[in-house]
Amino acid sequence: MASAMQSTSSSGGPAVKPHSAPENHNQFIKDPVAHFRAIPWCATLLNDPAVLETIVVDRRPLASGESNFVRRVMNSATTVRACVTFFRMVKAGKGLAPEGGLSKSEALLRGGGKEDGEDRRNPFLLFNALLDLGEDLCGFRGTLHGGLFAVLMDEVMGTAANFQAEHGAYTVQFNTMFRKAIKTPQVVLVRGRVVKKEGRKIFVRGTIEDKDGNLLGEGDGLWVQMGTDVGRSQL
Repeated sequence: MASAMQSTSSSGGPAVKPHSAPENHNQFIKDPVAHFRAIPWCATLLNDPAVLETIVVDRRPLASGESNFVRRVMNSATTVRACVTFFRMVKAGKGLAPEGGLSKSEALLRGGGKEDGEDRRNPFLLFNALLDLGEDLCGFRGTLHGGLFAVLMDEVMGTAANFQAEHGAYTVQFNTMFRKAIKTPQVVLVRGRVVKKEGRKIFVRGTIEDKDGNLLGEGDGLWVQMGTDVGRSQL
Protein backbone atom coordinates (compact mmCIF):
# COMPACT_ATOMS: atom_id res chain seq x y z
CA MET A 1 0.00 0.00 0.00
CA ALA A 2 1.30 3.41 -0.88
CA SER A 3 2.17 5.90 1.82
CA ALA A 4 -0.12 8.79 2.72
CA MET A 5 2.48 11.34 1.72
CA GLN A 6 1.25 14.30 -0.28
CA SER A 7 2.95 16.02 -3.19
CA THR A 8 2.76 19.61 -4.41
CA SER A 9 1.90 20.41 -8.01
CA SER A 10 4.59 21.99 -10.19
CA SER A 11 2.35 25.03 -10.60
CA GLY A 12 2.53 25.71 -6.89
CA GLY A 13 -1.10 24.72 -6.38
CA PRO A 14 -2.49 22.71 -3.48
CA ALA A 15 -0.94 19.41 -2.53
CA VAL A 16 -2.54 16.30 -4.02
CA LYS A 17 -2.22 12.68 -3.04
CA PRO A 18 -0.31 10.23 -5.24
CA HIS A 19 -2.26 7.53 -7.01
CA SER A 20 -1.51 4.28 -8.77
CA ALA A 21 -2.80 3.16 -12.16
CA PRO A 22 -1.91 0.71 -14.93
CA GLU A 23 -0.62 2.29 -18.13
CA ASN A 24 -3.82 1.30 -19.93
CA HIS A 25 -6.62 0.97 -17.36
CA ASN A 26 -9.25 0.69 -20.14
CA GLN A 27 -11.85 2.90 -18.46
CA PHE A 28 -13.95 5.14 -20.70
CA ILE A 29 -12.71 8.30 -18.96
CA LYS A 30 -8.99 8.52 -19.74
CA ASP A 31 -8.01 10.28 -16.51
CA PRO A 32 -10.47 9.16 -13.82
CA VAL A 33 -8.61 10.93 -11.01
CA ALA A 34 -8.75 14.29 -12.78
CA HIS A 35 -12.39 13.61 -13.64
CA PHE A 36 -13.38 13.18 -10.00
CA ARG A 37 -11.10 15.95 -8.74
CA ALA A 38 -13.05 18.35 -10.97
CA ILE A 39 -16.18 17.54 -8.90
CA PRO A 40 -15.89 19.52 -5.62
CA TRP A 41 -17.42 16.96 -3.25
CA CYS A 42 -15.32 14.15 -4.75
CA ALA A 43 -12.16 16.28 -4.52
CA THR A 44 -12.87 16.85 -0.81
CA LEU A 45 -13.02 13.10 -0.24
CA LEU A 46 -9.84 12.38 -2.20
CA ASN A 47 -7.91 15.16 -0.43
CA ASP A 48 -8.83 13.98 3.07
CA PRO A 49 -5.59 13.61 5.11
CA ALA A 50 -6.84 10.22 6.37
CA VAL A 51 -6.84 8.77 2.84
CA LEU A 52 -3.96 6.32 2.39
CA GLU A 53 -4.01 5.60 -1.35
CA THR A 54 -6.08 6.42 -4.42
CA ILE A 55 -6.29 3.72 -7.09
CA VAL A 56 -7.44 3.93 -10.71
CA VAL A 57 -9.26 0.63 -11.15
CA ASP A 58 -7.89 -1.66 -13.86
CA ARG A 59 -10.65 -2.57 -16.31
CA ARG A 60 -8.53 -4.45 -18.86
CA PRO A 61 -10.19 -7.79 -19.75
CA LEU A 62 -8.43 -10.93 -18.54
CA ALA A 63 -7.75 -13.89 -20.83
CA SER A 64 -9.36 -16.15 -18.21
CA GLY A 65 -12.67 -14.28 -18.47
CA GLU A 66 -12.65 -13.55 -14.72
CA SER A 67 -14.54 -10.39 -13.74
CA ASN A 68 -15.93 -9.87 -17.26
CA PHE A 69 -19.11 -8.42 -15.80
CA VAL A 70 -17.34 -5.43 -14.25
CA ARG A 71 -14.46 -5.25 -16.73
CA ARG A 72 -16.67 -5.38 -19.84
CA VAL A 73 -20.41 -5.02 -19.19
CA MET A 74 -20.09 -2.41 -16.42
CA ASN A 75 -17.39 -0.44 -18.23
CA SER A 76 -18.54 1.91 -20.99
CA ALA A 77 -19.68 5.43 -21.84
CA THR A 78 -23.23 4.62 -20.71
CA THR A 79 -22.70 2.22 -17.78
CA VAL A 80 -19.75 2.98 -15.46
CA ARG A 81 -17.79 5.80 -17.10
CA ALA A 82 -15.10 6.16 -14.44
CA CYS A 83 -14.05 4.54 -11.17
CA VAL A 84 -11.41 5.27 -8.56
CA THR A 85 -11.03 3.64 -5.16
CA PHE A 86 -9.34 4.78 -1.98
CA PHE A 87 -8.62 3.53 1.52
CA ARG A 88 -9.30 5.63 4.59
CA MET A 89 -8.33 5.19 8.22
CA VAL A 90 -11.19 4.97 10.74
CA LYS A 91 -10.76 5.78 14.41
CA ALA A 92 -13.88 3.96 15.49
CA GLY A 93 -14.39 0.70 17.31
CA LYS A 94 -16.70 -1.16 19.65
CA GLY A 95 -17.96 1.20 22.33
CA LEU A 96 -16.62 4.25 20.52
CA ALA A 97 -18.69 6.89 18.76
CA PRO A 98 -18.12 6.95 14.98
CA GLU A 99 -16.19 9.86 13.57
CA GLY A 100 -18.50 12.82 13.17
CA GLY A 101 -19.43 13.64 9.59
CA LEU A 102 -17.70 10.65 7.98
CA SER A 103 -20.85 8.65 7.25
CA LYS A 104 -24.48 8.66 8.34
CA SER A 105 -24.22 4.88 8.76
CA GLU A 106 -23.09 4.17 12.31
CA ALA A 107 -23.06 0.43 11.60
CA LEU A 108 -20.39 0.95 8.92
CA LEU A 109 -17.99 2.58 11.36
CA ARG A 110 -18.53 0.44 14.44
CA GLY A 111 -16.67 -2.75 15.24
CA GLY A 112 -12.98 -3.46 15.19
CA GLY A 113 -10.36 -3.88 17.85
CA LYS A 114 -8.87 -7.03 19.30
CA GLU A 115 -12.26 -8.25 20.54
CA ASP A 116 -13.54 -8.27 16.96
CA GLY A 117 -10.50 -10.05 15.54
CA GLU A 118 -8.76 -6.96 14.13
CA ASP A 119 -5.00 -7.18 13.67
CA ARG A 120 -3.28 -3.81 14.09
CA ARG A 121 -0.89 -4.83 11.30
CA ASN A 122 -3.87 -5.17 8.94
CA PRO A 123 -6.58 -2.84 10.30
CA PHE A 124 -10.20 -2.69 9.23
CA LEU A 125 -9.80 0.18 6.78
CA LEU A 126 -12.75 1.90 5.13
CA PHE A 127 -12.68 0.99 1.42
CA ASN A 128 -14.33 3.53 -0.89
CA ALA A 129 -15.22 3.68 -4.59
CA LEU A 130 -16.32 6.71 -6.57
CA LEU A 131 -18.43 5.62 -9.55
CA ASP A 132 -19.78 7.71 -12.42
CA LEU A 133 -22.98 5.83 -13.31
CA GLY A 134 -24.49 6.16 -16.79
CA GLU A 135 -28.03 6.05 -18.16
CA ASP A 136 -27.90 2.43 -19.38
CA LEU A 137 -27.91 1.07 -15.82
CA CYS A 138 -31.56 1.98 -15.27
CA GLY A 139 -34.53 -0.23 -14.49
CA PHE A 140 -37.31 2.32 -14.36
CA ARG A 141 -36.57 5.33 -16.55
CA GLY A 142 -33.70 7.38 -15.12
CA THR A 143 -33.40 5.15 -12.05
CA LEU A 144 -30.71 2.58 -11.27
CA HIS A 145 -31.87 -1.04 -11.58
CA GLY A 146 -32.53 -2.41 -8.09
CA GLY A 147 -30.32 -5.44 -8.61
CA LEU A 148 -27.34 -3.19 -9.23
CA PHE A 149 -27.52 -1.86 -5.66
CA ALA A 150 -26.37 -5.30 -4.56
CA VAL A 151 -23.81 -5.61 -7.36
CA LEU A 152 -22.10 -2.33 -6.45
CA MET A 153 -22.02 -3.06 -2.72
CA ASP A 154 -20.97 -6.69 -3.20
CA GLU A 155 -17.99 -5.63 -5.33
CA VAL A 156 -16.82 -3.03 -2.81
CA MET A 157 -17.59 -5.02 0.32
CA GLY A 158 -16.01 -8.11 -1.21
CA THR A 159 -12.83 -6.15 -1.92
CA ALA A 160 -12.72 -5.02 1.70
CA ALA A 161 -13.06 -8.67 2.75
CA ASN A 162 -10.30 -9.75 0.34
CA PHE A 163 -7.81 -7.49 2.10
CA GLN A 164 -8.44 -9.49 5.27
CA ALA A 165 -7.89 -12.88 3.60
CA GLU A 166 -4.63 -14.28 2.18
CA HIS A 167 -6.32 -16.03 -0.75
CA GLY A 168 -9.36 -13.79 -0.97
CA ALA A 169 -12.89 -14.47 0.26
CA TYR A 170 -16.25 -15.42 -1.22
CA THR A 171 -19.75 -14.24 -0.34
CA VAL A 172 -21.97 -16.67 1.56
CA GLN A 173 -24.64 -14.26 2.82
CA PHE A 174 -25.56 -10.76 1.70
CA ASN A 175 -28.43 -8.45 2.69
CA THR A 176 -29.41 -5.30 0.80
CA MET A 177 -31.47 -2.46 2.25
CA PHE A 178 -32.84 0.05 -0.25
CA ARG A 179 -33.06 3.57 1.20
CA LYS A 180 -33.59 5.87 -1.79
CA ALA A 181 -33.79 5.53 -5.55
CA ILE A 182 -30.52 6.24 -7.37
CA LYS A 183 -31.08 8.55 -10.32
CA THR A 184 -28.90 8.07 -13.38
CA PRO A 185 -26.65 9.50 -14.57
CA GLN A 186 -25.06 10.29 -11.21
CA VAL A 187 -21.77 10.00 -9.34
CA VAL A 188 -22.07 7.93 -6.16
CA LEU A 189 -19.80 6.84 -3.33
CA VAL A 190 -19.84 3.12 -2.45
CA ARG A 191 -18.21 2.06 0.82
CA GLY A 192 -17.31 -1.22 2.49
CA ARG A 193 -15.61 -2.12 5.76
CA VAL A 194 -14.88 -5.29 7.66
CA VAL A 195 -16.32 -4.95 11.17
CA LYS A 196 -15.45 -8.39 12.59
CA LYS A 197 -13.36 -11.50 11.92
CA GLU A 198 -14.05 -14.84 13.52
CA GLY A 199 -11.88 -17.71 12.27
CA ARG A 200 -12.47 -17.86 8.50
CA LYS A 201 -15.60 -15.72 8.79
CA ILE A 202 -15.41 -12.06 7.76
CA PHE A 203 -18.34 -9.78 8.57
CA VAL A 204 -18.70 -6.71 6.33
CA ARG A 205 -20.90 -3.60 6.18
CA GLY A 206 -21.45 -1.35 3.17
CA THR A 207 -23.25 1.75 1.92
CA ILE A 208 -24.08 3.67 -1.23
CA GLU A 209 -24.08 7.43 -0.64
CA ASP A 210 -24.72 10.55 -2.72
CA LYS A 211 -22.89 13.89 -2.85
CA ASP A 212 -24.69 15.07 0.30
CA GLY A 213 -23.89 11.93 2.27
CA ASN A 214 -27.46 10.62 2.07
CA LEU A 215 -27.73 6.85 2.40
CA LEU A 216 -29.12 5.44 -0.83
CA GLY A 217 -28.50 1.83 0.13
CA GLU A 218 -26.97 -0.22 2.95
CA GLY A 219 -25.74 -3.78 3.07
CA ASP A 220 -24.28 -6.32 5.44
CA GLY A 221 -22.93 -9.75 4.77
CA LEU A 222 -20.71 -12.67 5.61
CA TRP A 223 -17.65 -13.62 3.59
CA VAL A 224 -15.52 -16.73 4.16
CA GLN A 225 -11.79 -16.89 3.53
CA MET A 226 -10.71 -19.20 0.72
CA GLY A 227 -8.26 -21.93 1.59
CA THR A 228 -6.61 -21.66 -1.84
CA ASP A 229 -6.84 -19.47 -4.93
CA VAL A 230 -9.65 -21.60 -6.41
CA GLY A 231 -11.63 -19.57 -8.93
CA ARG A 232 -9.11 -16.76 -9.04
CA SER A 233 -7.17 -15.83 -12.15
CA GLN A 234 -3.48 -16.63 -12.06
CA LEU A 235 -2.70 -14.34 -15.01
